[in-house]
Amino acid sequence: MAHKDKTALVTGAAGGLGRAIAEEFLRQGANVIICDINKDLISDFKEKVSAAYPECTLVLDCNITDDAAIDDMFEQGEKKFGQIDYVVNNAGIMDRFDPAGEVERETWDRVIALNLTAPTFVTKRAVNLMIKHEIKGSIVNICSIAGIRGFTSGAAYTASKHGLLGLTKNTAAFYGLKNGIRCNAIMAGGMQTNIAAAFQKSGINMEGLGIMRKTFPEDAFAYVEIEKVAKLVLYLCSEEGSIVNGATWTADGGSTAN
Repeated sequence: MAHKDKTALVTGAAGGLGRAIAEEFLRQGANVIICDINKDLISDFKEKVSAAYPECTLVLDCNITDDAAIDDMFEQGEKKFGQIDYVVNNAGIMDRFDPAGEVERETWDRVIALNLTAPTFVTKRAVNLMIKHEIKGSIVNICSIAGIRGFTSGAAYTASKHGLLGLTKNTAAFYGLKNGIRCNAIMAGGMQTNIAAAFQKSGINMEGLGIMRKTFPEDAFAYVEIEKVAKLVLYLCSEEGSIVNGATWTADGGSTAN
């Protein structure tokens, strides 16, 4: 198996795309550190997945917007598995489709904290741990077509995903040739995940949603299968994918081809 005896850390991994990625790594023989804050999903993952891979999983209730929690996550991962070869920054949250003229500070701070600041400081720990163990590792940032388009979400989410692409390029440039640590991003299209669950509590800006639907009509939209995105993540972490660094892979079924 291509990833046998390797260790992957996946944030937001108890449900949705993160879970698909974690399960694919496990099927390929890797160890996986599962990080999430949704207690129901964590419990379900432990019952249905970890039970089948008891020696290969470390499931943590970890808030990655907290520095101390990130430190503890990496310490536990290193203690259990010795090293971390791959990191997938998958955790994220949507905004309410509010444009800059209407975005609230609380929403902005929450979205930027999870979608951009957290991946930055997870990446910081990752590259330093990889350098410590002389690991030519791979970091994959789950971005969005919002990283290159302005109409797919509100100001906070769009800015966070543009920033994540910048973080990807910077990490690749600084650590690729010198340390053999690669960093790539996947600009995913619409997926059937739990990221939109926040709308149930916060509501949604209907004008913003209307602009998205007007410029991104349903007949040009295709949902992307999360299992196929998971396989793309594993390719980018594989030896076969070692020629790829600092790249942004569009995985939207052709929705932005027009």
